[in-house]
Amino acid sequence: MAYGGSSMYKGSDLIHDYSCSKCEEDDLNTEAQHFCPQCENYLCDKCVTRHGSYYKKHTVFGRGDIQKWAGFFIDRCDKHRDKLNVHCDDHQELCCSVCVTLDHRLCSKFSHLDDLARGFLNTADFKLLPAAVDNIRSKLDQLMNAGKKDQISLKDSYEKIIAEIKAHRKEINMILDQIEKKTVQQLDSLMKDLEQCAKDDLETCAKMNDQLKDMVDKLNQITCNQKKTNSYIGFRKCQTMLKEVTTVMQEIQGRPKEGLRFKSDESV
Repeated sequence: MAYGGSSMYKGSDLIHDYSCSKCEEDDLNTEAQHFCPQCENYLCDKCVTRHGSYYKKHTVFGRGDIQKWAGFFIDRCDKHRDKLNVHCDDHQELCCSVCVTLDHRLCSKFSHLDDLARGFLNTADFKLLPAAVDNIRSKLDQLMNAGKKDQISLKDSYEKIIAEIKAHRKEINMILDQIEKKTVQQLDSLMKDLEQCAKDDLETCAKMNDQLKDMVDKLNQITCNQKKTNSYIGFRKCQTMLKEVTTVMQEIQGRPKEGLRFKSDESV
């Protein structure tokens, strides 16, 4: 029989994630399409119409809000949403009929929950449960508080390390600035010495060049006047000067060519 998109079957021929609570009262297995949190009932399309005529102010959630369905019934199976009715003694688990059919077919011992619940309210375990829950909750609160403190401490440690890294970087920058300044000063001093040396050599060459020119000019003038003795003296002086100039030239040419090279200190 089909009605409004929901199928109704006698007994448990089909397994639904949510079954209509009202149909179950008539031993009908109908898939629920709606949920009323105020009535705490799952409803099929047929039953929700009847429900709406009785409870106009109730808010009913459809399949589009199925995430709001879960968690309202403590007696429902978390996995199959069917009603819990037995306890598997082999696995120490609460079971619905679907659990038994699918997951506990080979189990040998079951207990009905109604039998287990008889007189349970007077047991010490049940009476001590609130205190045990409070104790665990207190420990959870302590654990969470400790976790929050650890989070704060972790953040403080992180920020402290960041500050140390920046301070270390600043110190390194200062050291590098000092090394750069000292290196540039050394380069400036070396450059000054090399430039002065090159300037001195140029001035020496220019001076010797002028002296040789003057000596040759004087020697030519003396020779034109046929002064033999002075010509001889000039000749000898010119030869001496040539030797001196040659020696100085050899010294200048024999010096290593000074160039500028930079080699970084790898230890830095």
